[in-house]
Amino acid sequence: MKSLYKFGKVCFSILSLGFLLAGCTDSFLDRPPLGSLDEDTYLKTEDAGLKLLVNCYQPIVDHWSYQTMKFDLGDQLTSDASKGGSDAGDRSQITEVGRGNPLATNSMFTDLWNHRYKVAISACNVLLAQVTPDKQLIQAGGSLVPEQTKLRWIAEGHFMRAFYYYDLATIFQNIPIIDKPLNVIDKSTITKASKEEVMAFILSDLDKAIAEPNLPSAKNLPASEIGRITKEAAMAFRARINMFYGKYDAAKADLKAVVESGAYGLVDNYEDLFNSAEKGYMSKESVFITLRSYIPNYTSGSVCPQMNVGRGATGGWGGHCPSNDLVSEYESNDPRLVHTVLASGDIFVKSDGSDEVHDYSGYDNYSKLHSRKMYIDYSRRPLNNLMDTDWSFYHIRYADVLLMYAECLVETNGDKQTVVDILNQIRHRAFVTTSPKDSYAKYRKFNLEKNITEAEFQANYKVKITDNLREAVRHERRVELGSEGLRLYDLLRWGTFVSTMKAYSQTPEGKYTGQGENISDKTYPYPIPQNEIDYVGGSLTQNENY
Repeated sequence: MKSLYKFGKVCFSILSLGFLLAGCTDSFLDRPPLGSLDEDTYLKTEDAGLKLLVNCYQPIVDHWSYQTMKFDLGDQLTSDASKGGSDAGDRSQITEVGRGNPLATNSMFTDLWNHRYKVAISACNVLLAQVTPDKQLIQAGGSLVPEQTKLRWIAEGHFMRAFYYYDLATIFQNIPIIDKPLNVIDKSTITKASKEEVMAFILSDLDKAIAEPNLPSAKNLPASEIGRITKEAAMAFRARINMFYGKYDAAKADLKAVVESGAYGLVDNYEDLFNSAEKGYMSKESVFITLRSYIPNYTSGSVCPQMNVGRGATGGWGGHCPSNDLVSEYESNDPRLVHTVLASGDIFVKSDGSDEVHDYSGYDNYSKLHSRKMYIDYSRRPLNNLMDTDWSFYHIRYADVLLMYAECLVETNGDKQTVVDILNQIRHRAFVTTSPKDSYAKYRKFNLEKNITEAEFQANYKVKITDNLREAVRHERRVELGSEGLRLYDLLRWGTFVSTMKAYSQTPEGKYTGQGENISDKTYPYPIPQNEIDYVGGSLTQNENY
């Protein structure tokens, strides 16, 4: 498989250097010495600048603090999924947050805070401090790195720093702005910035990245560099930021430019998005992705298929259980349900030809459902192991871009016909050209007998300009992007998080999981980790609602 990993091999090989300027300690501000090489000496070695750049991307690969956390936060705190696990006490930190009254000592928040500041943002700050247009850096082979290459790296560093800050800003809202390497920061000066200041900082980083002429367009990105940032990906992400902060006009302009760039399109079969590198992860629908390639003795794939697939014969650990509430959102003939949700009783065929019968009983799984998007069939398991796969996930895909654009048009009283056309483009792919059955399974509960015809779609499934288009967009986002880690941020952006979770908490499913039972207007933003407040000696204060 072609992937980022010609670029990414640098990423993994440098983990053994012991340098990296971004080591881990108990607090994100407590920095160790640099190690055996001082900065000037290190930066004179071959590929030093590239290694610093790859460090900015590397945190996305982290199994627990990034990959599983994407879904722990984005889906399992909402009515779309529960945490699952061996029993009700397994990963209780997610249960605590999902109920709506988390403590400032919650380990999930601490992990998020520490990973983003001390690993991810720290790596970006080091790059931006050390790589400048006029600094001489040596590339592989001994020649000097061209200025335009350094300018591209700097743009990527700005984007990645904004990317990680978004994770913190959307959970804690009011957070410190750290724009220098942590070893030069006086902890007594660390204070919270306001929501508006954080927004301005994130957007400033994205503005710098997008304005850089040496940041390539997606149309010019070689396959060997898939996973690196492009101008269109940065614009799509800037739109996501602006939408979260209610700046729909600014977001609309970016999204319109991305759509009109012609760099992307929808693949014909929704199923391909999650079961193929070439047809899905590397396809015209992929805007920004961390592409994985299983190479023995080099990388162990991702823990997400291991964590979030059924226990027992299936081989997983039983996490991420989609809800009946999510299933009920799908229309009866929508094949996206087949390719989003697995049910107890589904059957796949193992490498030896025997049946793998999914049994989701006997552990903490009220709905008896799991994520199909995180399940890997045996043809993609080199060692018949859920950890040893090329499983990947999207940060941004084109259907999301289209739906964000449609939402912006709705919220700014834009052209309704464009909204309808976008929704029907996505729905046509779903109902008419997507496989009605799971092509990799022997039996699936949610399989459909056949696609609907073009005539049936035109008569019964097209969105009309007289429909409630806001509701249509929100419905389409939920079913199109189900189990992709985006639901929490949609609900927060729409201002419907509290009402949605209150209603869900009164259902039998909600009463079992406890999700939403204590959620109120005081729940969000979530509490800043207490150990960080203690560490800086009071200059960092808790959010007022806690």
